[in-house]
Amino acid sequence: MSIRLLALIPVATAISLALSAAVDAVALPLFLDTTGTILATALAGPGVGIATGIVTSAVNTLRNPTFWPFVVVQIIVALYAWVAARAGLFRSFRTAIPAGLGLGVIASLTSTPISYFVFGCTTTGGIALATALGKALGLPPLGACFFGSFVSDFGDKAATFALVTSVLHGLPRRTAARFPWALRAMGAA
Repeated sequence: MSIRLLALIPVATAISLALSAAVDAVALPLFLDTTGTILATALAGPGVGIATGIVTSAVNTLRNPTFWPFVVVQIIVALYAWVAARAGLFRSFRTAIPAGLGLGVIASLTSTPISYFVFGCTTTGGIALATALGKALGLPPLGACFFGSFVSDFGDKAATFALVTSVLHGLPRRTAARFPWALRAMGAA
């Protein structure tokens, strides 16, 4: 792995941490904590993306220990983003947003059991509102937990894929060409 790709890991981690902290501060029903993982994967492939996701989870755990059990979600996000990048799904919002919605379903199916069995579906921030709504609608506890995760992950991953698409297309072509997956992810290879 080149120095450029290794250097991408802390930069992408910082992006995820900054966006996650900003969303937490205003209690939005989003996470944006996988933005750096998805960007790193779209630029440099699954190894860099998975490493970014693991480092992001580890650092996030320092400020909130509940993040660590969700490291598996970061890994699944990186693998999904790699498939999306290989398919060129970051070429436009028209392809990226549906891909993000698909990831939202997968992420919620992955995070719900963790949230339910590890934390008893005790949630924080904006996701707590969606979970409370699920309970108010009469859903059983596991259903309310899935509802909260689904509402948050569905929009979060669509927004994240759109954001990463914007960043990729904002890169000068010469810069993008220095990363092994960038042009293919944008459908330009």
